[in-house]
Amino acid sequence: MNIEKSLALIPELKEQVDLFKTTFTQENHLSEENIKIVAWATAIASQSKDLTNFIKSEVGELSDSDKKVVLSASSRMAVTNPYFMSRNAHPLKAGGTLDSLKMRPFQDLNIENSQGYHYACIAISLINNGFVCFNSHISSLKADSQKDAAIDQAMRLVASICAIKQLLFNEHIFQ
Repeated sequence: MNIEKSLALIPELKEQVDLFKTTFTQENHLSEENIKIVAWATAIASQSKDLTNFIKSEVGELSDSDKKVVLSASSRMAVTNPYFMSRNAHPLKAGGTLDSLKMRPFQDLNIENSQGYHYACIAISLINNGFVCFNSHISSLKADSQKDAAIDQAMRLVASICAIKQLLFNEHIFQ
């Protein structure tokens, strides 16, 4: 895995790598912990081992508590993203709740970093095109006094990681 190899083919793509690096290292709207959570949640949702390895090398490992945040968000968004998007496309007069999915309430999950959880959920929902959940978790972040600049930083981090995923894929195709 060598992003430099991909950049040698198309050097103009360096701006996507630079977006990741500046959003990750030079902005402070998000806490360092939540930045790592967003990066890992994006990599996990992307289901790319190359991307996961890249994120691990760039941001380091997660604490056990933050692993729980990312894994909980990933598992729950795997259910809720397609379910609520399908209900949005075609409303039904039955179901449509977390109870109908047999999901425990958030407060029963014993998540220490609720903001990190909601940031992980927006990252995963962006990857999964789960915009109903995306909007719900943005509302939760705003209700928890998170600023638009922090939410925007998280979204740009997701976008930059998606661009890096594409670079890593391209590297395998055009070796």
